[in-house]
Order: sequence, then C-alpha cells, then structure tokens
Amino acid sequence: MKKLLISMTVSIFFGGLSAQEAADKKVQAGLVVGAGLNFTQPETNLISKAGTGSDLLVGMSVDWHFLDNIALSTGLEFEFDRFRHSFYDSVYMEYFDREILTKSSEQTTDGAMLLDERGYRSIYAVLPIMIKFQTNYLGYLRYFGKFGMRNSFLLQSRGDNYGSKIDPSTFTITAGEELLDMRIPGDMSFYKGSIGLSGGAEWNFSGGTCLVGELGYYYGFTNLHNGDALTGDEDKNKSLYEIIGTTREYVVPNARQGQLLLRVSLLF
Repeated sequence: MKKLLISMTVSIFFGGLSAQEAADKKVQAGLVVGAGLNFTQPETNLISKAGTGSDLLVGMSVDWHFLDNIALSTGLEFEFDRFRHSFYDSVYMEYFDREILTKSSEQTTDGAMLLDERGYRSIYAVLPIMIKFQTNYLGYLRYFGKFGMRNSFLLQSRGDNYGSKIDPSTFTITAGEELLDMRIPGDMSFYKGSIGLSGGAEWNFSGGTCLVGELGYYYGFTNLHNGDALTGDEDKNKSLYEIIGTTREYVVPNARQGQLLLRVSLLF
C-alpha cells in the first residue's frame, strides 16, 4: 500500500511539472492535419448543390499565449476543397484542350457544352486568425474554445464537367458527355472568407509537447465564385453563358460555403 501511494505521489508530481512546462510556454508551434465536410449554399436560381463536399488540410499551427488563459491561434494551412453544383437553366461553356475558355480568350474553341453539373476541386492557402480561450491544466489536459476567421486564398482550381457536347461544325448535340480535370480560370474567387467557432482539448503527454484536437464550424460570408472584372469589360473573366434570343449573356454562380472541420495538431 505504501509503495502504491509513493508511486501515485511521484506520478502526480512529475505530471504537474510536465504540464507546468507546457503552461509556461508563450509560443507553441507544430504540425496540423484535418478533414471535414463542405456545405454549399447556393444563392441564385442558376445552380443547386449536389450533395455534401469534402475537405482535407495540412500545414503549420502557431499559438501565442499573450495572457494566461488567452492566446492568438494562427498558422498556415493548405486546404484541398471539393464540392459540386447542378445547373438548372441552359448554361453553356466553350473549351479548348484542357481549359474552359473565358469571354476574353482568343483561342479557337474545340467545342461547347450544355452544362448539367460541375465538380470543383480547389487548393487554398489558408491563414486562420482565431482568439483562443483556455482553462488551466487539469492534470495533463486543458480545454479551450476559439472564435475567429479563416482567410483562404485560391492557388489552383479545376473542374469535372458533365453535360451535352455541341460540335461547332455540325451543331450536333451528344448527351451524357464529360470533360474531366479542366482548368477553369476566372470561375472561382481569389479570396474565400469564413467566420466560426471551435472547441477542443490539449493533452500534454511529454515535456512541453502537446496533442491538440478540435472540432469547429465556419460560416462562409463571401461568394465562392468570381464576379465582374474590376477594369474594362466586366464580363471578360466569365466563362458560363446563357443564350437569350440571339444574345449571349454571361452568368456567374453565387454560393457560400459552410465547413465542419476536425483538426489535430502536434505542438512543441
């Protein structure tokens, strides 16, 4: 019995020292990985969502503890984002090789497509800026909540397109066709902003090293898609159009994105 009490006392003592070492750190940094679900909310009758999208992320996380129980949580993440749209109306696009052509393209077209659905695959560089409110260590654990923004900057976007191909020479229409892994310049907005909340726990399992898990929801407040150009012809970067009478009218989808993200970090 005495040996058991001594063992428990030593364990608690060194556990307290370990947690204190982590608690005393002003800056913690390390790696983060995560996965989640994308909930796209169309805000125009041009499109409807086609199921729930997915999200994967990897990167670096940094916490700066400027007060005992408050920290600035930031870092740099690379987010691999997927979602799909279905198109209600008669929306067309033109293409050449592996690229969707915009209005300003001078390239001769390989053909056109009456678009039924598009799957988007985008890569973003993400700068999260969150305020972290945390408890003191309770043994090896402390708990926290975060509030703030995720600022996402588009690096690359490609699309899988499904619909009916239109041959430009014969004007014949072939249904059930697909154009996969196409570049879609001008379609996605460069900036995607969201605001949200997350909560989780931090486990100090060795010295000043901690394993952190958190679950959060982020509401997108910007349009995922690009709108009018800032200079010159406002439609020059658009690639989707409807035919009204004999006139080609360029259109842009309008949708916002909510994300449910699970993130796991290893901080040193």
